[in-house]
Amino acid sequence: MLADLKAAEEGSVICLHACAHNPTGVDPSEEDWKRICEVVKERKLLPFFDAAYLGFASGDYDNDAFAIRYFVEQGVTFLLAVSFAKNMVL
Repeated sequence: MLADLKAAEEGSVICLHACAHNPTGVDPSEEDWKRICEVVKERKLLPFFDAAYLGFASGDYDNDAFAIRYFVEQGVTFLLAVSFAKNMVL
């Protein structure tokens, strides 16, 4: 993934799943997200976060939102789509 991000054209929009990565179900660790963020900043990429599954990966909304919060802390501009259709049902 990092190699692909490094090869992306500068300024490209990239889609990232904040958690419960669809379709693989494999999530980057916090350290992985930090490395991804470094490459995003280096290549001046524009992340588009899909955060439809907050709470599904770890059972905790805060833990599952780590990537989003980290990118904010790092001053990265990004797009964010959040859906609560799957995790806020009664």
